[in-house]
Amino acid sequence: MRQSLARLRIGARRWLWRLGPRAEGAAVCDDQELLNQSLDRLRTTGTIEYTGEFGAEITTFIPFAYWLKTEGLLAGRRVITYDGMRPFYYFLDDDEFHEKSGSRDWLPVEQRDWPTNSTYSATKQRWHVVPDYRTEYRSQGMTFGRPVLFIQNKFTVEWEMGPINYLPLQLLEVLFSFASDRFDVVYSRPGALPTGTGYTSDHNTHCEYPDMELARRFSNVVILEALCADTGAPYNLTKLEILAKSHLFVGVQGGGAHLLACFGDSLLLLLHSRGLEYPHAYAVGPYKYLSHTPPVLLLARSFEQLAQGVAIIGSVGRREGNNLQFDRRFHPIFQALRF
Repeated sequence: MRQSLARLRIGARRWLWRLGPRAEGAAVCDDQELLNQSLDRLRTTGTIEYTGEFGAEITTFIPFAYWLKTEGLLAGRRVITYDGMRPFYYFLDDDEFHEKSGSRDWLPVEQRDWPTNSTYSATKQRWHVVPDYRTEYRSQGMTFGRPVLFIQNKFTVEWEMGPINYLPLQLLEVLFSFASDRFDVVYSRPGALPTGTGYTSDHNTHCEYPDMELARRFSNVVILEALCADTGAPYNLTKLEILAKSHLFVGVQGGGAHLLACFGDSLLLLLHSRGLEYPHAYAVGPYKYLSHTPPVLLLARSFEQLAQGVAIIGSVGRREGNNLQFDRRFHPIFQALRF
């Protein structure tokens, strides 16, 4: 009952936010005001703290924290965030970072007290410095004998209606099948399985889905969550190390996919059935500034377009320079999906 009431409260807050800040009677500060307030609070308290979902932390808060570091504003001060996030803040000294316990929850934009705080409207500002996770982690962790195809999925209740943005089983089977003789596949659905250490979950309701049983049928598929649970490997660090070796991604709308945009020199097929990221975040927002060479983004708005994108992924061959080569017969579809 408590979980149901909590979900209703979150749903109501999200609905009010969509109507605009005036629906809750909240005053909205502009970016310069938020920047000034953040710096004043940092000087006064010695800390800056993140509260909210994973995706907004990746897209808006971490680049701000990195900027504070480069400006010398964190000396003798600390960034506070959730358990397991240390690998994402590799640029901080140990005494500049502190983890807190507790699960994540969605935070309305008007309650976010750092500048440029919404994935849906953010564009790169002078107070954004993006971490280079690929360079930092590509020489660490497990190794692969073949190119890596990283697949990020979810199957949760969305907007109080049930799963909306997810990779269907039929297309997952196609992905696993064509990859079996060419790629090592890493499949991830955060929250679907216990993950071991180094992970704080968002407040999501996960639904039953037989994707793990399907993935286990393919010897070339590694399930990230199972790997971490079985070996005790820290989840976020292991994920970053794998992503740093990956140049081919398939994902779905949501915070988990935002992380994929941090790994440029890559091809990213993304399903977006619904969500406020479209079109800004993909066209001119975080998906264009989270890495110095943004991924080539193929955006599918339906399962039919997703199937077309999967066909392109299935035709990808060897790398030449910085380009992933695909069958040129798919060029019209590629251009139609490219965003």
